Amino acid sequence: MDQTIHTPAALGARIRQARKALRLTQTELAEIAGTGQRFISELERGKTSARLGLAMHVLQLLGIDLQARRRGSRA
Repeated sequence: MDQTIHTPAALGARIRQARKALRLTQTELAEIAGTGQRFISELERGKTSARLGLAMHVLQLLGIDLQARRRGSRA
């Protein structure tokens, strides 16, 4: 599913959606990602201080590609 993400909250919502689609709890995802459940919770809530590298790792585990493109250009 393609989705434009403009805010940390939108990214968190996409992560939550993917986690639930895989039927994983926050705790289970945290164990797979090698992080704490609190980090997953903060990431899903769009907390702006979440570590980017760890967030990218969670995205990879959920099968989500993060792509950067110039606004107004076609995907």
